[in-house]
Amino acid sequence: MDKPSLRDVARRAGVGTTTVSRVLNQHPNISDTTRARVTAAIEQLGYVPDVGARHFRLGRTHAVSALLPMIGTPFYETLLTALHGPLEAQGYDLALFPLLGSQRVRRFRDASALAYRADALLIVSQHPDELYGGPPPFRGPTVLLDAQHPAYHSVSFDNHSAGRLAAEYALGRRLPIVFLDGADAPGAPGSPVFVARRAGIVQTLGRHGIRPVLTVSVLPEQEGLRLAAQQIAARRPPGPFLLLAMTDDLALGVRQHLHDSGGLRLGEDYLLLGFDGSAAAAAAGLSSVVQPVQAMGEAAASVLLEALRGELNTLVQRQFSPTLREDRSTALHADPQQHPT
Repeated sequence: MDKPSLRDVARRAGVGTTTVSRVLNQHPNISDTTRARVTAAIEQLGYVPDVGARHFRLGRTHAVSALLPMIGTPFYETLLTALHGPLEAQGYDLALFPLLGSQRVRRFRDASALAYRADALLIVSQHPDELYGGPPPFRGPTVLLDAQHPAYHSVSFDNHSAGRLAAEYALGRRLPIVFLDGADAPGAPGSPVFVARRAGIVQTLGRHGIRPVLTVSVLPEQEGLRLAAQQIAARRPPGPFLLLAMTDDLALGVRQHLHDSGGLRLGEDYLLLGFDGSAAAAAAGLSSVVQPVQAMGEAAASVLLEALRGELNTLVQRQFSPTLREDRSTALHADPQQHPT
């Protein structure tokens, strides 16, 4: 006797196969009555789900795959939380695939990778051309978040204008500028976010004939931040300076090391400006170029759901603009009359 199938369960319960799949995956928006009928049919027939077919059949997974550089930072936690709510409300799971090193990047260039056995693909903070050398090996809806490309639905932040805004503010403080740049992990694709921010900063300073007196590139990990703080303390200009950091995480991390190992006092020896406008930065009194991270995540979720429903006839290109939040980290206790050099 043939073993019962998903279709047999659906027929016995008087529902569609999609409903059975959602019950098996414990999705919301299934009534208690329907769930009970499906569960009873499974027990009566002795149905055992085929895990491989149930989870990985393209177009029937009720999952969205997200490729992103890393997880666990305040920026990505806020972004993913904003994405998760609207997707979950429509019965979709969000599967995370961090790009950690060259081996994983090569794996994601293979069309058989687990990430592509989903209903939609979200590429976060990465440029598809850089990541794949062409289009991704995925035929379903694809949306970029925190990145922009004319050939894909994109929800992005104007990082070039953000860099310009940061540089103009730094110039207004009339202090020497030290630039704490973000480095890419070895073997990982370059960050289009950092490329655009860096260009906005350097070009704006250049138009005024200014270059940072010191540039230090660092990964967002404690040892790298400690070494960066040592470099800054050893090579900083005489007198107060403004430290312009590529992200809030870098700014907050290096601030502690500058105090602990270099004895530098914020507000007296240096001023500090970050990027992203995170809640942690606000709590610490860090001046920052703000991007609306939660609004970006919610917008990307909306575009994904519209694409999954087949409601998008044209490409969506939505870009958010930066604002600057000034706080006590850029207030100098005794403002010297010095010019940036």
